[in-house]
Amino acid sequence: MEFKKHSLYKVMDVENVIAEVFTTYIKNFWKIFIISFTAIFFYQLLVYHLGFYKIVNATDPDEMVSIMMGLRKEILIATLSYVIIYGFLFTIIINFVLKKDSSQSVHMGELITESLSKYAVHVVFFLILSFLIYIVGAVIGILALFIGFFVALFYLGTVLTIGGTVVVAEEKNALEAIVRSFQLSHKDFWPALGSFVIFALIMVLISFIMSALMSIPLVIIFIDNFKESGSFWDAINLKNYDIGVWSVVMNSIAGAIMYPLYPILSLVLYFKLKFTEDKKANSPVL
Repeated sequence: MEFKKHSLYKVMDVENVIAEVFTTYIKNFWKIFIISFTAIFFYQLLVYHLGFYKIVNATDPDEMVSIMMGLRKEILIATLSYVIIYGFLFTIIINFVLKKDSSQSVHMGELITESLSKYAVHVVFFLILSFLIYIVGAVIGILALFIGFFVALFYLGTVLTIGGTVVVAEEKNALEAIVRSFQLSHKDFWPALGSFVIFALIMVLISFIMSALMSIPLVIIFIDNFKESGSFWDAINLKNYDIGVWSVVMNSIAGAIMYPLYPILSLVLYFKLKFTEDKKANSPVL
């Protein structure tokens, strides 16, 4: 693609990066939300049918461990499904925002087909490799010094955030995307790190707000149960609640609201670094 024609291909400081993330998000909210909700709802429904919501109703730690031990095969299926579904969704969102900027008439069917057939497998493998790199980096950080754990996570988070966009925008495979991510992120590392840290803090705040909103149905159920039973203990007993059903919907809504922000950050940060790289390459050497 011709990077210089994209609206995000421009000079950006930390404040601009964060602003562009939310501007791009709001501008494309409904289409991204519908795509995200569909994918996440499918995953949440799978988790529900695999029996994971039994763990929510477990009140005794031994009972919880017993349930988890009995779900070893289901845990493997859920983990693989998570990586694949969210990797596919990551790819579709990035490709959609890239194409939407150059054309107002994006055919969603063709875009989804292209995303899944051309880029998604590479993005999934990139996510798997990134996770392994995170684990190794975190272990090394802990062994070096406890504070090194956070240093490693923030450093690797900054570097690897742009990898998914690299796969789609530059048509790299997973290994090439990792190498390219390290190369590109160091073109302007400190502003990229600042953008990543501020974004992470904002997402923590949004997570608290979403958790509070998602607890509202439980509060309503508690009040109704308390009115019916007159017993505080019966009202707080999770086994009396049908948590799984509403959690599938609520988790899907929350995920569809929050998750698209991550690929959009990847996209915005990529263009910020790409612009800086090209500017340095074209600067005359004194």
